[in-house]
Amino acid sequence: MSDLHGEFEKFLNMLDEIEFSSNDKLVILGDVIDRGLESVPLLQYIMQHKNMELLLGNHEHMLLKSLIDEDVRYYHCWINNGGISTLSQFESLSPEEQIDIIKYLQNCRLYKILDRYIFSHAGVDASVYTKITDIEEFMSKQNTEYLLWNQSFFNSQPLDKYTVIFGHVPTCHLNSDKSLNIWHGENKIGIDCGACFYGGKLSCLRLDDMKEFYV
Repeated sequence: MSDLHGEFEKFLNMLDEIEFSSNDKLVILGDVIDRGLESVPLLQYIMQHKNMELLLGNHEHMLLKSLIDEDVRYYHCWINNGGISTLSQFESLSPEEQIDIIKYLQNCRLYKILDRYIFSHAGVDASVYTKITDIEEFMSKQNTEYLLWNQSFFNSQPLDKYTVIFGHVPTCHLNSDKSLNIWHGENKIGIDCGACFYGGKLSCLRLDDMKEFYV
C-alpha cells in the first residue's frame, strides 16, 4: 500500500478485504499522514503492528524536518500540503506519545529490498544503475530527495533485474486511460491510486500472486 493520507477507515476496510493476519507482512510506501482526517490515529495503529513496515514518504519527512530540525521552508511546505490537521492531532497528544511517533518515524527506512523487488516512496534514481553491480551499493548511492520527491521515475530507464514498486504520483497521471488503478510499467509498478482524493481508491498489491485489491 502507499499514500494512505489519513484514510484510516479505508485502511481498516482494506485489511478486512485482504484478510490480513499475523502471518502476513505489509509494506507501506510512505505518506500515511496529512490531508485526511485521521492521520495520527492511523500512524499509531501501524506503529502497534510489528508485521506492518512503514517506509518514509515525503510527508513524514516534512513532519520530521519541521518539528525536529525546525526548518521553516519545510514547515510551510508541510502546512500548505495538508499538514495542518496532522500537526493539530500531534499537538493534542501527550509528550510521551509525541516522542514515540518521532522516534518511530526517525527509524523508518527510505527503501526496502525484498527478493527481486525494491520498494520506495517515489522510485529510485536509475541513472547510476549501469555503473554498479551490487544492489545494496546501488541503493546506498541514492539521493534522499529523489527517493521521497521525484515525480518522473515512471519515465526513467527500467532496472533489468529488479522491479521497483513506488507511490507518490497518483496513477491517473501514469495510466493512459487516466484510471486510478495500479500502473504496470517495465519493471515498475505504481500503487498510489489517490486514496485521499474524490473518486480515488486505496490499493493493495499482493506479491504472492500479484492480485490487486481496491477499496
